[in-house]
This record gives sequence, C-alpha cells and structure tokens, in this order.
Amino acid sequence: MSHSKTRLLLTGLSTAWGIFLLIVLLGTGNGILNGISNAWLNEDDNVVTIEPSTTMLPFEGLPVGRSISVTQDDGRSLQEAFPDNVLGYVPELDRNVTVSYRNKYSETDIAGFYPGYESIRNNVLLAGRNINDIDIAQRRKVCLVSTNLCKRIFPADEPADIVGRTVSVNDVAFTVAGVYKPAKSYNVSRTLIAPFTTVKALYFDNDDISKLSVTVAGLNTEAENRAFVEKMRAHLASYKQFSPQDKKALTITNTYDLALYISSLFKTINLFLWIVGLSTLVAGIVGVSNIMLITVRERTRELAVRKAMGAPRRSIITLVLTESVMVTVIFGYVGMVLGIGVIKLADVIVSAASDPAATGVGSSVFLNPSVDLGVVLGATLIMILAGLLAGYMPAKKAVSIKLVEALAAND
Repeated sequence: MSHSKTRLLLTGLSTAWGIFLLIVLLGTGNGILNGISNAWLNEDDNVVTIEPSTTMLPFEGLPVGRSISVTQDDGRSLQEAFPDNVLGYVPELDRNVTVSYRNKYSETDIAGFYPGYESIRNNVLLAGRNINDIDIAQRRKVCLVSTNLCKRIFPADEPADIVGRTVSVNDVAFTVAGVYKPAKSYNVSRTLIAPFTTVKALYFDNDDISKLSVTVAGLNTEAENRAFVEKMRAHLASYKQFSPQDKKALTITNTYDLALYISSLFKTINLFLWIVGLSTLVAGIVGVSNIMLITVRERTRELAVRKAMGAPRRSIITLVLTESVMVTVIFGYVGMVLGIGVIKLADVIVSAASDPAATGVGSSVFLNPSVDLGVVLGATLIMILAGLLAGYMPAKKAVSIKLVEALAAND
C-alpha cells in the first residue's frame, strides 16, 4: 500500500464521509421524530373534544350566527346514544385570570375539573395532591399549579415547597394543593387547575361549559373515527337545532385524526431522510469507484511488472482488492464512530438544554437519536462492494496488458 497513498487516502475519506453523513442524517432525523412522537402521540389519542361555537348555515328558518352551547348533559346524552364507543366524558370550565404571589404576576387560565380529569390530561403530579370529592362538595378554593406557571411566580422554589402556599387569583385567595408537569413536551400551558364547582361559582352563572372531552374506544381506522365524529355531530344537532352539515356550529376535534396526520407526516419526513441519505451514499460510492479506477490505472506498470516476474494474475487482483477492502473497512469504521459520537453528543447537549427541571416541560423534543446497526453495516458493505467492483475490472484489464504496452502507456 506504499503506492498511490494519496489516492487510497481519498478513497478512505470518501467512505468515511459517506458513512458519517448517513449516520448523522438518519440519527438526527430519528431523534427529532422520536421526540415529536413522544410529545404528541400520547395516551389521550382517543379523545374527542367538543367546544361551543356559532352556526354558519341556516336551519329550519333559524338564522346563521346563533351561539350553540355545550353542557354536561351533552356528555350524558352521547354516552347513552353510543354506549359501545363512549367510555366517559370530562366537562371543563375555563376562564382567563391573573394569578399572583407576593410581587410576582402572570396572566393565565384557570380550568375547573371534576376528579378523574386525569384520564384526558395525563399530567404528572410532582408534589401535593389532585382535586378530590371533598373539594367539589365544599367548593374549596384550592388549585394545582403547573411547572410553567411556577417558573413565573415561584422561580426559585421546589415543587414540594410550593404546596400549601396561598396565591391570589383575580384577588381571590387559593391554596396550592399540588404542582403538576404537563404530560406533553409541546405543552407550555400555565393553567391553574381547580375544582369544577369552585370555578363555576366564581365565574359562571349558567350551566354552559367551556369544553367537553369525550373518551372513545372501538375506533381503529381513520374512516371509523371520522364517521363517528359525524354521528356525534348529527346526534347533537338533533336537539340543539342546527344543521348536521354545519361543521362550524360546534368545534369538534378528534385527537386520533391529529395522531394520524402526524404519523403520515413522520412517514413523509422519514422517506425524505432516506432519499437524502441514499443520495449521500451514492455520492460516496461514485467517489470510491472513480478513485479506485484512477488508482489502478496509475499502477498499470507496477501490476504488469509483477506479472512479468511470475506473480499469478489472481494474486495481483487479490492484492488490489485487498487494499480496497482494508481502506473501506478502516475508514468506514472511522466514519461510523464519528457519526455515532456526533449524534450522542447532540443528544446529551439537547437533553441538558431541555431538562424538565429547567424548562418545566414533559420531555425533550430530541429523543434517542439512534440508527439501526444493520443500516450502518449494510451501507459499509455497499461501499466495500463498490470498491471491489471499481477495482476488479481495471485490475483484470491491467494484468492482461503486456509489459511493453504497460511501460509505453505510462511513459
């Protein structure tokens, strides 16, 4: 391997660079996709939310622009109408408020829930307790504070130290019963969670609610989910006096559709990453092939002399191919180690930067940036085969040339 060291080095660098880029590209893509998947595709992907809105179509002589409200009775009605699909429902009351502690203030929302709301929120309780039946019965002024809100009004305190403190909510004193962390990393909500009856008594004077979350089951395809949403809309329209075709009368959101959309987006992005990765690999293969062709041509005289001195053709070809394999394997391993090192370093840096203790969110948006070992080994094998093919044909041709012709060709 003392000949054409520069050419062989370039061959190795082409191999290392191709493997390195493939690992970094696919690893980074997988890390981002895993992080987003962990953030969005969570346990509550079988929830349909219903929110009040206004009509956009006339109905039986009634004008457009009518307000259509949502109540707890709608949840009971849906459960009775679709007992096989509706597992339960969670009513919610929301109101914008100003919360303060000493000289710290923050604009946020207060959400009123009954016990069991965790089935749709999946928040992580860090300290204290959740809403209970006694809170509901006595309309207690207690609340749960999110980690995002804690950063605003309790910037230097641990969750356990915050429990039991009194905060002002629109000049009404509330005792902090617990501290929670949003389950999904994209959620930057600073929402206060309080008993449903307390929020209703303070801020609402009728039975209307802000949102109704319905947990559903037995719907496994996109078509089934969309058909069920239309059935729900038609059922509600039958007694709320709006057209079943009026999709604006109520805002109905199926999180399963969102999950399907994100999954489809993931597949598209993953396909794009593979196309780019394979393009990078092809570029590396072309580089290796070209360099091997040039290297063998430059060594035509040497190979012809070896043949003239009695070296078998097979041994000469084997010599060239062995050099190619060794260079490809060594530099392919170097590219693999560097690529894995880079994505692991990126994982550590991003994980530290998005530490829940520091950010108050549920998880990192860059998670487990791994690459299948089989993909890496397969890419390396392809590079080796490319080097073998690129070296074999010119080497075979070179050993077939007579010594005189080889010497004349290299003069």
